[in-house]
Amino acid sequence: MGRMKDVCIQIMEENGGIPEGMTIADVARMRDLEIYNWKEYERQQEKARQQFNQSENPGEVGKIEQAETYFRKALIEARKEDWKKRNK
Repeated sequence: MGRMKDVCIQIMEENGGIPEGMTIADVARMRDLEIYNWKEYERQQEKARQQFNQSENPGEVGKIEQAETYFRKALIEARKEDWKKRNK
């Protein structure tokens, strides 16, 4: 309990009090990162979210592009067949 108390005191000193919206999970994460300034912590969290999203997107984008290509080809073929039937 003493370490968490020290962390909370350090956070309060860095931020002029307890930041609004801070949870105990934030306190634990800040301790792990050794970041006690709330704004700096939020920047770090946003940076981590962006890196996570970038790592997920390439695979998803590839799948979407493959599906679009497949369905575009299928639509073109269906339109050609429909055109042939109408023009016989």
